[in-house]
Amino acid sequence: MQGTIVGRSVAELDTPALLVDVDAMDRNIAHIAATLGEVGVAWRPHAKGHKTPAIAHRQLAAGAIGITCAKLGEAEVFAASGVRDILVANQIVGPLKTRRLAALVAATGADVMVAVDNPANVAELDAAAAGFNVRPRVVVEVDSGMERCGVAPGAASLELARRIADTPNLRFAGLMAWEGHATSLAEHGPRRAEIAAAVGRLVETAEACRAAGLPVGIVSCGGSGTYLHAARQTGITEVQAGGATLGDFWYRELESPVEPALALMAGVTSRPTADRIVVDAGRKSVDPSLRVPRPRGLDGVRAIAFSAEHGTISLDRPAEEPRPGDRVFFDIGYHDQCVHLHEALYAVRDGTVLAVWPTLARGKLQ
Repeated sequence: MQGTIVGRSVAELDTPALLVDVDAMDRNIAHIAATLGEVGVAWRPHAKGHKTPAIAHRQLAAGAIGITCAKLGEAEVFAASGVRDILVANQIVGPLKTRRLAALVAATGADVMVAVDNPANVAELDAAAAGFNVRPRVVVEVDSGMERCGVAPGAASLELARRIADTPNLRFAGLMAWEGHATSLAEHGPRRAEIAAAVGRLVETAEACRAAGLPVGIVSCGGSGTYLHAARQTGITEVQAGGATLGDFWYRELESPVEPALALMAGVTSRPTADRIVVDAGRKSVDPSLRVPRPRGLDGVRAIAFSAEHGTISLDRPAEEPRPGDRVFFDIGYHDQCVHLHEALYAVRDGTVLAVWPTLARGKLQ
């Protein structure tokens, strides 16, 4: 595929195709890196959305200290691509997965750390690490208000941190939290206040651990919907924001000053009526459940609906264009629910394909 399409026009790509505006993406990367650098906070971008080693390496080249993954399978892919500092920001539970984690560290030399919120999980991670003669890093996940995973701030988190520190085959590295519940607040003021409060709970817990003599090197939080404010809270060492790299409009609505860098190019396959456009990209190309994609440069859009293989755009007035065979470009609202459906991203500049980037971590759900 690389040899046949690289250097040619985007117009020659078949549809549907997922396009990355490389220059816009690089500006977004530079913005995030500079924003965090100004306040002395490290960047560990989440890769669960883009799934693409080529993008991770661009982030690392811009100053990221490592990456964040959601699943162990993703970490295996990125470690194989040469990424050496990886946080799996979820619990790795059960003998199968804990052995896989230990084996990954032993086989690649990658410094893979994992989040825990349960003493039994600490014990099984320790046993797996002993079996492979490795000592992976572990962070305590603190529930800073999202009420999903994590230990309560304060004494409960301190107790678990002590447990890890006393475990011979694990290295206690610090704490992490995700203040994602704040992104549901539409008003800027209340959202900023809740981000500050949630991060404050995490930082206070880190201080309690330090007061108890535990070495807290990492205090990690912040996503693309919160990083502008989370990073400015005293005591944070790193931020995990990754989605803003591709400029999702959901994150732009949450104040992130990034550019749209991702577009789904669909082909018009039918114009049954003058006010209806049917394209060849449906739910198998993009999941609209969180944010419905927005067609670029198309006036009078009244409604958009997606079925399995089709997207239907209803207009508020008749229009001759676009015609069957034309292309429609959609701005993506939440790329986590789009990229994983595609085998590759097409890196483009000024309408020309620069590279084809395989989404090698797609499907890595285990």
